[in-house]
Amino acid sequence: MSQRHLIIIPGTANALPPAKLLKIRESAPGFALHYMQNDSVTPGLLSETEIIFGCPRPETLCKAPRLGWLHLPFAGAGPYGDLRLYANQSVMLTNARGVYGAAAAEHVLGMALALLRRIPDYVRQQDRREWARQEESRELSGSSVLVAGMGDLGKNTAARFRAMGCRITGIRRNALERPPEADEIHPLHRLGALLPGAGIVINCLPATAHTEGVFNGDAFKAMRPGSIFINAGQGAAVVEPALMEALTSGRLWGAAIDAARREPLPGNHPFWTAPNLLISPRAAAASPLVSARNFELFLDLLARYTAGRSLYNRVDFFSGY
Repeated sequence: MSQRHLIIIPGTANALPPAKLLKIRESAPGFALHYMQNDSVTPGLLSETEIIFGCPRPETLCKAPRLGWLHLPFAGAGPYGDLRLYANQSVMLTNARGVYGAAAAEHVLGMALALLRRIPDYVRQQDRREWARQEESRELSGSSVLVAGMGDLGKNTAARFRAMGCRITGIRRNALERPPEADEIHPLHRLGALLPGAGIVINCLPATAHTEGVFNGDAFKAMRPGSIFINAGQGAAVVEPALMEALTSGRLWGAAIDAARREPLPGNHPFWTAPNLLISPRAAAASPLVSARNFELFLDLLARYTAGRSLYNRVDFFSGY
């Protein structure tokens, strides 16, 4: 019987020290463990590999006929959600759903509070040694918050805003089931009708063909004048010129983005000079705990895989997440 191979491709979220690699080796004694960057993965090794933890080059997956399971160290599916990429059409794809939600939700709440309480203005005043109260500050408590996307990030976000005294309207694919974090739930096609009732709109949608550009000119025009928009999901869901127009026209009171269509955001992008726009560089999920959570998740899934048990956090190739 030929040797079974497991490749770990390290990145910022799944770099592993020797002690953790030893634990993985002990959990999969029948596998040869390879810890290497993409550039070191040879076609010969890839053709014999059964498990990959990390982000292989998508175009190489057609050369991995024995690949039975790919585990991604991030919460979405990205390009890996296209089954046509794979030589093995029975491959299982899992992701790190549940690893990032808590940290990202805290970041979203922080951005909302920063906008409402005019924190960026005070930071700029501090740099100039000015002492002036911003009279336009607002309260978060009592706000109507629309959370588009009620996955791990959306649920964690909704729970934190609800704890601050907000009413939560959620949007999700399965609108028949209301998670406890939301006061009401609706399908995505109801987005346009729900936008006028929200003082804060938060995008937590995954990147799929159905969510591409859903926050377009019509969506921003439908929002309540003076509302706030926060993009905590994917840049592809937002039509950026439409967001820019909503900010410069004054229709939106403010906005915050943690994702953009092009990253890093170019130095000449209009967003840099947009009024009352708070920008963070994909920092929402940054946390020293992320790597440890990713390791524990993969270790548990690996134990299930080697024991022939079903895997959770499976990505549905039909829906793309």
